Amino acid sequence: MFSIFRDSDQLENVEQQLAAMLAQCQDAYRLATEAVFGERDPVTAGEELLALDQEINRAERAVRRELLVHGTVRGAEVDQGLMLTYMSVAKDIERIGDKCKDIWELSEMGANLSVGDDTEELTKHRQHVAQLIEWTLDAFTTEDAAKVHELISTIDEDAAHYDTHVFHFVQSDMPSRFASPRALFYRYIKRLSKHLSNILSSVVMPVDRLDFYKKSKALDLEDDD
Repeated sequence: MFSIFRDSDQLENVEQQLAAMLAQCQDAYRLATEAVFGERDPVTAGEELLALDQEINRAERAVRRELLVHGTVRGAEVDQGLMLTYMSVAKDIERIGDKCKDIWELSEMGANLSVGDDTEELTKHRQHVAQLIEWTLDAFTTEDAAKVHELISTIDEDAAHYDTHVFHFVQSDMPSRFASPRALFYRYIKRLSKHLSNILSSVVMPVDRLDFYKKSKALDLEDDD
């Protein structure tokens, strides 16, 4: 979609900035999970994570400024829908950074998800989300519609699975120091994944349907092109 409506090098630069922000989220997620799985000291991981989060926030503001300048210079020629789409994507990426901080804060509170009988299950989901971020970055930058549809479907299935885990730990009789961080971790990776889904939807959906993905609607739009 982006390549069809892009009308200047300035907007191409915005796309590159968004991709760079999402790549920084990969590092933020790695730091957060290393801390909460007991692989990194929470203090040093937190310092690096905070610096990354500040960079992501600065980049979001830079994208806003660049889009404002572009809209001012191009005037009536500008594609308002595309500009709104870029702003929406920037906000979702910023929110992913926030979810990474939420995950890290579990380690700051003393949680260690590597201790317990469910470590293998937790590690599987941890690695899966890391892979999702990488796949989303690739599908977003290449505008691979087929991959987008596949990933959004995967994320929807994941979200239902994470809800099951959250319900299990909320209802369990396990000590809160064990159950609470797990329930929160699953909640956080669900929300992080949903922000990835929103970013992916920008490739195949019009601005009025961002974050409200429907495959049949997206396919109809592709047929119209």
